[in-house]
Amino acid sequence: MSAAGGFEEPRPDLILPNPGGPADPLGESALDSALPWLRVFEPRDVRVVIGRHQDPEREVLVEACRADGVPIHRRVAGGGTVVLAPGMAVVAVRLANTRTGTTCWFDLINQALAPAVEAVAGERPLCRGHGDLCLAHPDGHARKILGASQRQTARLVLYLGVFLVADAVPLMERYLRPPSREPDYRGGRDHRAFCTHLGTRGVAVPDLIASLERECRQRLADQALIG
Repeated sequence: MSAAGGFEEPRPDLILPNPGGPADPLGESALDSALPWLRVFEPRDVRVVIGRHQDPEREVLVEACRADGVPIHRRVAGGGTVVLAPGMAVVAVRLANTRTGTTCWFDLINQALAPAVEAVAGERPLCRGHGDLCLAHPDGHARKILGASQRQTARLVLYLGVFLVADAVPLMERYLRPPSREPDYRGGRDHRAFCTHLGTRGVAVPDLIASLERECRQRLADQALIG
C-alpha cells in the first residue's frame, strides 16, 4: 500500500507489500473489479499478515520470521494477525455495499460458509466473536477454525477469511505473539487451547474449497459486485 492508495506504510523496514496480481497471496485481488468477485484458494507458502492498523512488533515474533525467511504483510482490511500457510483455505469475497455496519456482513457470509463446512465435516460450526467460526469441544469452550476481516468503501465490501484445515498451531506459536486484542470467548487461552482444525473431522483442503465455492455462489451471488 502506498500514499497514492490512501495509506503510507509506517514500517517499510518490516512490512513487505503484497506482490499483487490475480493470484496474490493474501486474496486482495478480489478488490479488483476486473477480476472475479469470489476467490477460494490454498496458500502456496508461509506468510504472516497483520491487520491494517496493527503494530508488527506488538503482534509478531519478528526475529523468528526473519530467521525463517517468512514475509510479513499488512492487509488492506482490519482484523487481527494471522499466519497463512499450506493446509489452510482462504476465502475472498467482493460484495456490493448495500447495508450499514460490519456485523451484518459477517453474518451474511457465515450463512454461506457454515453450511459449506457442515457438508464436508458433518458438523455445523458455531458463530462466535467478530465473524469467527468455531467447533464445539467437549470441554465446553468453542475452538476457532475461521478468522475473518473486512474492508468497506462506499461501493464495496471486501471479506477475507482463513480456515484452518491442517494443524497450524505450531506456526502460530513460532511466529505470533499473544494478540493485543482478543474476542471475549477466547478467555485468555493460548493458541493450542483456542484453535482447532478441520482435519480433526477428516476434511481435506480441496474438498473444503469445492464446498465453499459452491455455497458462496449459491448464497451470495445476488450480493456480488461484478465489474
